[in-house]
Amino acid sequence: MDGFKETARKYTEHDLISAHTKLPEFPELRSRVFAAFLRYATTKAPHPKLQEAIGLAVSLMQHGLDTHELVDGAGETRRRQMTVLAGDYFSSRFYQVLSQAESVQTIGLVSQAVCEVNRFKMNMYLKAKRLLLTAEEYLRATVDINTHLFLTFTSWMEEVYRKTCPAVLRAVAECEVIAAELTRTRPDNVKDGWAYWYVVENGTPEEVELLVSGRMDESRLQSVLLKYNLIGRLTDRLEANIEELRQLLRGIGSDKLAEELLRLAEPLFAQRTTTRAQEI
Repeated sequence: MDGFKETARKYTEHDLISAHTKLPEFPELRSRVFAAFLRYATTKAPHPKLQEAIGLAVSLMQHGLDTHELVDGAGETRRRQMTVLAGDYFSSRFYQVLSQAESVQTIGLVSQAVCEVNRFKMNMYLKAKRLLLTAEEYLRATVDINTHLFLTFTSWMEEVYRKTCPAVLRAVAECEVIAAELTRTRPDNVKDGWAYWYVVENGTPEEVELLVSGRMDESRLQSVLLKYNLIGRLTDRLEANIEELRQLLRGIGSDKLAEELLRLAEPLFAQRTTTRAQEI
């Protein structure tokens, strides 16, 4: 089977979107992990066509939510409007996919989950606006936002997998978030990331003021990152999460499911070596 990103192209490609927006990464790995649990761990596995439709629909909705996160309130008006419309467009395609699969129950489940994701976002935004968000709260909330749609289907799983599925999906999501945060080390992309909230929480008043006002230049930012060992902290956290994920996958009872998940997670395991080598 093609990856979800490839399958989704006919639903996501549009000339206006390509010309005027920068899109987030498609949630390919989370979608495929979710699909593996649907295939091997549900009490009564859905028909393969329905499995594919559910995986595609949830990934499209997640892509739409992720696209909305890129809306820049201070950015150019046309680009901002197109980003909002792109997110709406991707989200609407989820209804099309599930309607064609005649899965009304799934439409209701995902719609309810979207409301909960928006609640997570609102809570995080309110704390961020008041500069009360900690780095750990940011990371946890981002993982919640990136996994909740997929975890909506945990009740479909066999009892033995109802804890394993959320644990694996959250571990995968946290690895992805931390890997992305390791690239947010420049004045133009550090804002509202893990390093930003760590400095807001632990930095000196001068450091916080410079960072929050957007007046911290490249040299000073690199000095702050080094002072608090932020790259090292993130790298250690990534390594610990990858090891946790490896142990989770080794403990899965189903040989077929474990084999599929280990294959899917291989790029993350390889990333562990790459990230440490880059730090050195």
